[in-house]
Amino acid sequence: MSVNLDQVVSSLVETAPPGELSQVSSDLSTILDVSQSTINKSIQKQVDDKGTIISGNLIASKWNKQPGSTKYIDYVNKSLFNVDYASRKAIDIEDYDPETTYPPYFNDLVDKLEAYGQDHYPSAFAYSVIPGDEPQLLIIGEKVSPENFYTGCWNSHYRIQNGAINGVVTIDVHYYEDGNVRLNFEEEVSQSILGHDDIVNAINKIETSLSLKLVHSFNELNEKTFKSLRRLLPVTRSKVNWGSAIGNYRLGSDVVNKK
Repeated sequence: MSVNLDQVVSSLVETAPPGELSQVSSDLSTILDVSQSTINKSIQKQVDDKGTIISGNLIASKWNKQPGSTKYIDYVNKSLFNVDYASRKAIDIEDYDPETTYPPYFNDLVDKLEAYGQDHYPSAFAYSVIPGDEPQLLIIGEKVSPENFYTGCWNSHYRIQNGAINGVVTIDVHYYEDGNVRLNFEEEVSQSILGHDDIVNAINKIETSLSLKLVHSFNELNEKTFKSLRRLLPVTRSKVNWGSAIGNYRLGSDVVNKK
């Protein structure tokens, strides 16, 4: 039974919308007979697999996790940190000198990413650059507004290799006012670059193109797909009075009389 329960916890945490992990954790502790350590283990796996913003400006993910440790590496500020999953805060921070080669353009790339994030992400934003033979870039933007019943996350993971920037962009949006709507989007991307000075410009092109693609898809959905699902007139060819006359129709009378 405990194995099945662990699987249930893992599944619920894995599918938790962005920015709602703490609430999911609290709910699971309340409704299930399961230890907090079991919940935290599932949360840690979700954080590692998807990446998340910690303390407002750090990223925790499997790509910047210290091998054989529970800590994560901040390559920009050269430090190690653990994560308090309940508060999404960095703890046990210590200085650390990563055993990897930093490219000569590292600091310039960091400055450009900071400026790019400030210009293009409307709410919480964090990034990390992982140096090496094929540097990796992580960019996460979150907008969490429970008072307006929505949360959303833009997550980009890029790798610079062979004169190009390749990666995966995922978007997860949850809207739950008077309903429950979830958007999950993932796309592999690639853009050639002229040199290290062109990296952020390439990211801008990729993410602008994806934004426009999503807007176009939403317009197509609203103007064509949804419209084709609606019957302009019912089978009787007369307009339905959806106000006080609803009880005159079979479905309406069934609902009114609780049939």
